[in-house]
Amino acid sequence: MRNTTFTDVSAVHGLCMRCAWAVPLLFGMVFALLTPTPAQAQQVSPGCYQRTYTDAHLRSHPDQVVRSVRLWVGQWMTEVAREGMIEVVPANQGHARGEPWVGARLQQFLICGNEANSPRCQAECGAGSLEVREQGASGMLFRTRDLLVGTTGECGGVMDMAEIPGQWVSYRLNRVPDSACYGM
Repeated sequence: MRNTTFTDVSAVHGLCMRCAWAVPLLFGMVFALLTPTPAQAQQVSPGCYQRTYTDAHLRSHPDQVVRSVRLWVGQWMTEVAREGMIEVVPANQGHARGEPWVGARLQQFLICGNEANSPRCQAECGAGSLEVREQGASGMLFRTRDLLVGTTGECGGVMDMAEIPGQWVSYRLNRVPDSACYGM
């Protein structure tokens, strides 16, 4: 192995001294590119999420009105919003008990993005929203206190996902292959 030693570094030193002002600038630019901004870090992750609750779970949560839920978060619609869709199959309990749409697939179109540094999906026409509390490779946890599903000919929906209107309720969904959300 050959050992090379540089004894005349004046040319390199002169070059470095002329561009020394750029080192902090370059470091700052690299740091900014590699560090996510709050808006980037707090976006709703695209993909398909799903959960079907067992009979035992529903018995232990008698106010829960959701038997199963699928959430699809798609691609960017604009620079700040992704398209989304939620589909719920109501359980025959809680405030949904005896309703004619129990067991049907109730859907709602969503617009997902970041509001007040919080990732969320909003339904149109003031039909409510969901707030993403946790998300990762295995799934997400969201909460809502007002989200109407089951689109009608008018704004809104036929069922509120909140067990008690105005009170927070959380749903933990598993990340599933995107194909599980095809056809929504």
